[in-house]
Amino acid sequence: MVIRLLGRPFNRIIASQSLAMTKVGLSAALLLMTSSCTTTSMQKATALPAKPTKPVIAVVLGGGGAKGFAHVGVLKTLEASGIHPDLIVGSSVGSFVGSLYASGMSADQLERLALTTADSELTDFTLAHQGIIEGVKLKNFVNRQVGERPIEALPIRFAAVATEKHSKQKAVFTQGNTGLAVQASCSVPNIFIAPRIPEKVGKKYIDGGVSSLVPVDTARALGADIVIAVDVLSTEANRTKETAVNQGKRNIWSLIEQSYSNNRSTDNSGDHNSRANTSTQGKYGRGGLAARQAEVNRADVVIRPALTSFSTIDTSQRKDIIAAGESATVQSLPAVAEAIAKATVDPNL
Repeated sequence: MVIRLLGRPFNRIIASQSLAMTKVGLSAALLLMTSSCTTTSMQKATALPAKPTKPVIAVVLGGGGAKGFAHVGVLKTLEASGIHPDLIVGSSVGSFVGSLYASGMSADQLERLALTTADSELTDFTLAHQGIIEGVKLKNFVNRQVGERPIEALPIRFAAVATEKHSKQKAVFTQGNTGLAVQASCSVPNIFIAPRIPEKVGKKYIDGGVSSLVPVDTARALGADIVIAVDVLSTEANRTKETAVNQGKRNIWSLIEQSYSNNRSTDNSGDHNSRANTSTQGKYGRGGLAARQAEVNRADVVIRPALTSFSTIDTSQRKDIIAAGESATVQSLPAVAEAIAKATVDPNL
């Protein structure tokens, strides 16, 4: 009777409720299936092996006048071997070569530039008691080559090492005007007029070799895991070569050679009464030759091109100096590969 009184509307209610329950059941099933799939996917994702952590590789390019052309050969060989630095640190001529490579130039482009750039494109002689070369040409040349970009905008991290003129303290430039930083780093005392940074109002800076000829410690401080250092003056020691001045070929490099020869530190570590140990211990490399060499040896790999038959003054032998850099780097490649392998962290082991 009751059912009959309720009639068809009641049947519709029952059917509707059954349909709703069916939908709930299907939704629950789908949810469970989705959850199961998601869990499985997450388990598969976490099961994938993590990629090894790549070490930060720094190439440190030291000072050394025209012998710095060897840096081009070093970079060329490293690049051909698939070794690309994350950081380049340069002192003196090393900052010049390093800044150009850090700008995104290929090693081949860098070599062409090194072989075709005349000395006159980099030097602007002047008469002043502070020096005989302004250095503005050098600054402008670098800025043109790097596309007028500041250091912090270069594709490869770059640092130019210079020396504060009065305190003789090391200064590391990792931002700002690229050409100006290189100018400061290359400003050999008594030859180049020391530039101010910031220009016109800042402190004066001179050659980076005065405080750190091969700035390995700077690369470490900037986060390098592996440091590949290039020392183009390693075989110079206390030897003074015949210069272009003696040969009647006075040029920019001969002047730099004179400065290096006159100011280069000697290893007086065994002579405690020596004048070098009681004064500044030489302008090139604070603390003398022993301290300079100690910093170089803190690198993971040191590349020392065979350059004893070359002078820091003769730019006519650029091609041969570049080749010497290539040859020395080829011999060092196994050591570089070993250093990279040791520094690569594999989280799966």
